[in-house]
Amino acid sequence: MARKDPAEHKYYDRFDLLLVVSVVTVVLLLLVDLDQGQGLGELLSVTVTILTAAMLMLAVTASGVGHRGRRLAWIAVALTVSGSIIGAFLPSSIEAHGGLLWLGLVVAAPVVTLRRLMHHPKVTLETMLGGVSVYFLMAIASTYLFLFIDISGFAAGGFFGSSQPTTVFMYFSLVTITTVGYGDFAPAEVVGRAAAGLEAIMGQVYLVVVVAYIVALFTANRAGMRDPALSDDD
Repeated sequence: MARKDPAEHKYYDRFDLLLVVSVVTVVLLLLVDLDQGQGLGELLSVTVTILTAAMLMLAVTASGVGHRGRRLAWIAVALTVSGSIIGAFLPSSIEAHGGLLWLGLVVAAPVVTLRRLMHHPKVTLETMLGGVSVYFLMAIASTYLFLFIDISGFAAGGFFGSSQPTTVFMYFSLVTITTVGYGDFAPAEVVGRAAAGLEAIMGQVYLVVVVAYIVALFTANRAGMRDPALSDDD
């Protein structure tokens, strides 16, 4: 049986929807502590994990990832969501948001999305919305990287040197990628500092190079539509 072309999927290039889901995910990660327990807290934690999983699968689908890549993504999502649900009933279980497989997926999401944007034959509004989505995906990926460092043992005293709710990690990621640098939180170990520095550099390079490039092409396209003489090859 022939496999369906990824470009024929109904969510292919739906970067407008990806942007909305990414913004909602960031807001919830700022408000909901994934480690809080008991009752409503556990339910909210599972809800955020499921929404993040949906966002990642939407990024994979919208970017036109092939059958094998989508299958691997589904496996990672299924394992992580299952771990989150189990963790709601077994507090001693491994934190779902700290898994290496999950980390690989959240890091891959902005990469595959940007790759698809760079292959757009023409810069459209969807391209620009996708470009903004990548920025949010980078911040989310960095958040989970910081969480992984925090619980993996790479930093002896934790990422910040003391226990912090997961909402602080999302906040710190946004402060870092935008280079605001309030200074209220800072990595306590060299690994955390390296990760934070990398996010800050990537965030600025992305805005200066990639987003500026996309906006310039979009402006040129619109100018060509208004003046047909500008769109002539000769």
